[in-house]
Amino acid sequence: MTQASFQAGTTTARLSPCWTTYLGAVHGVLTAAQMTDLSFSEMAGMTGMAFQLIVHKHCDVASVTVYDWVGRHRNALDRIGVLSEVYHYEPGARTYEAARIRAVEHIKASIDRGIGVIAWAIDTGEFGVIYGYDDEDGVFLVDGVDKFNRTLGSDPMLYANIARKFSPAPFLHYQIPIERVPYNCEQVYRDSLHYYVNEMEKEEHIAPDFQCGFKAYDNWIQSLREASYQDFGLRYLVSVYAESKMCAAEYVRKISETWMGISGLADIAAKFEEVWEIYRVMSEEVLMQDWNGNQHLGKPVSKTQVQQMIPLLERARALEVETVGLVRQALSIS
Repeated sequence: MTQASFQAGTTTARLSPCWTTYLGAVHGVLTAAQMTDLSFSEMAGMTGMAFQLIVHKHCDVASVTVYDWVGRHRNALDRIGVLSEVYHYEPGARTYEAARIRAVEHIKASIDRGIGVIAWAIDTGEFGVIYGYDDEDGVFLVDGVDKFNRTLGSDPMLYANIARKFSPAPFLHYQIPIERVPYNCEQVYRDSLHYYVNEMEKEEHIAPDFQCGFKAYDNWIQSLREASYQDFGLRYLVSVYAESKMCAAEYVRKISETWMGISGLADIAAKFEEVWEIYRVMSEEVLMQDWNGNQHLGKPVSKTQVQQMIPLLERARALEVETVGLVRQALSIS
């Protein structure tokens, strides 16, 4: 076999252990490419991903992914000084098939530069990492959530299957990091806290059945009171947002100990930790969920568990109202 007839490339990028798979893919790719030295929780906080809270009126599992992917993902990396290119095409677009074909060359070129790619629909309806390719077999080497749930991990993905591994949402969405640039950490800290306030206080979300921030809590609590929730979605939301609240608490505690840019951060960090503790209780003590794999997601949720969750969510919402007030005061937001 000649060199011209066979090409293969690989990187060390892998999906970081996580429930928020977009963030796990970003962290794994940027760390491997030496474009960041941030911990997972620091990245979650600085990009703002730790502060997203989106809930469907029936706790649909899609809740966590219903936001402006293109703008949010580009902005997330921009916040931490990484220039990236984001590609997004949906099946209704006339250029969808052409974009899928072109994606193969874009992704291979990035891998040839030693940089993995963040992509949707790796293994299933989750984000993951494309870390290599093999032209002889016509496949991408991928790392997705199957690594947590199958002994053999993620199977290679045919070039022809890019964007099509999750038929309910066969979106072509991938992000290629290009270049690392300097940035002002203190400004990012301010911006991230400001983003938290904005997310919590949003009046409207991009889809009417989904809400974010305080209104997300309202959707969540109402669905439990009316027993209109989806069991799988409810458990998934708790897993994802428990991780987010843990990251937010760790992030704010760290900057409270290392940054003197604003006053009152220690009190703000304590509030975030109180919120995280509520989510921990909901996950571990009420729903009896662990952090390893997805085996718990298919279990039913009992009426007793739901009744235990309602006051916990009400308390978490009240604490976040207090937290937003403290952040507003610290940042002098009118």
